[in-house]
Amino acid sequence: MEYVVRKVASVNWDEIEAVELVHQPWLVPCAVGAKAQACHDGEKLYVRMEAEEENIRATLTGPLDQVCNDSCLEFFFAPKADDKRYFNFELNPLCNAYVGFGAERKTRVRQILKNPQATLNAKSYRTEKGWGIEYEIPAAYIRLYMPEFELAGEAACNFYKCGDETEIPHYLAWAPLSSEKPDYHRRQDFGRMIFE
Repeated sequence: MEYVVRKVASVNWDEIEAVELVHQPWLVPCAVGAKAQACHDGEKLYVRMEAEEENIRATLTGPLDQVCNDSCLEFFFAPKADDKRYFNFELNPLCNAYVGFGAERKTRVRQILKNPQATLNAKSYRTEKGWGIEYEIPAAYIRLYMPEFELAGEAACNFYKCGDETEIPHYLAWAPLSSEKPDYHRRQDFGRMIFE
């Protein structure tokens, strides 16, 4: 799987390619659907994800809450293709964000953003068939962990949709998943991300 992230002067989502999250390996396929888009301007990576979901669960607001239990859209991002460390950005319809960083599940570090709204500038919205979320990831934030990072070259990522405690639990992904039981934290399951 490969996704080319366009460089833009200003964000117009109507002009950005969307990818569908079609892989549902662990549970009986359900009517929930999702798509994702990304672009950048050299200083920020912009992410937009949208879900078709009838019964939206949006209850979690605390900084330590596991937002994957709500209706949740997730972007797992390895800024450098040759580095096993990655970020997981997980957001619910209330713009509550769960962010983690590290190379593997046992050694990952939860990131408590002092002001998540100022960092991510997240906005959620409702659609006729569900909901969506838009946010930005400043390159300056990534550089706190990878000082030489630039929005250029090759990275790796996967886009996910889940809802562990929704009326119909579900797991969707853009790039294929290889584990036998639900586990998004597998760097080997990421697709390629190419920055223009």
